[in-house]
Amino acid sequence: MPQARKHLQKFSAGNIPLIIAHRGYSELAPENSMAAFHRAYEARVDMIELDVRLSSDNEFVVFHDRKLNRTSEGRGAVKNFSSRELTAIDNGSWFSRRFSHERIPLLRDVLPMTKKGMLINIEIKPDVDGRDDFSLEEEIVRLVARARAAHRVMFSSFNHFMMKAIKRIDSSIVTGILYNPIADFRHSPSQLAARAHADIFICSKYQINSDVVQDAHDSGCLVYVYGVRSERDVRRMISRQVDGIIADDPGMVKKHCASLLQ
Repeated sequence: MPQARKHLQKFSAGNIPLIIAHRGYSELAPENSMAAFHRAYEARVDMIELDVRLSSDNEFVVFHDRKLNRTSEGRGAVKNFSSRELTAIDNGSWFSRRFSHERIPLLRDVLPMTKKGMLINIEIKPDVDGRDDFSLEEEIVRLVARARAAHRVMFSSFNHFMMKAIKRIDSSIVTGILYNPIADFRHSPSQLAARAHADIFICSKYQINSDVVQDAHDSGCLVYVYGVRSERDVRRMISRQVDGIIADDPGMVKKHCASLLQ
């Protein structure tokens, strides 16, 4: 993985954790919306994290849930709709009527943000798979390459086999594995990362401790943590020396990081 190590430098800031906007700045705008991504950019965060699924016509769409119901005006499973149908759905009114103009984004429309200097963490939902002769991993790597964004994009998933497949396609791409405490509890971060050839170990704030960070760092793996919601959480993550903090309110994290690291 020597090529990936070169790119991995962008995904760590040494003693200062990267500030990562969870589904964009989802405290201020609808999650996984262009509005949330633009607010994250305006807040000068280091990275946006987003989720992708497949439409019925094999387009990568930015959406978290398997079904449309919770965060849009649509109903039913995302995979049953074409990209044209999905991008016509009101994706913001559930959050506030001010965002009624928001639509479900296509991944290809978000990738140009890397040209502005933004890093993007593309989380592929674990239950997504290709259809017929469509290889999800090959197609998403190809999409990122066409956008000339590979050097500023990382992939992550609870599906570690997916991440291993992406590494097999392009070893220079940075990948992260999300920790599932039910399925993965028998293995250390370094063991899980080695098995998937991953560069970053990602877990909840409830699963982080000094042993987890030490084990990952000793193997050359970075550590990102999600679910950070308070100054106390930020303080704890800094004391644990994590490499990235994923939060709905990255502005709060940025403010507390600045004061704690003065």
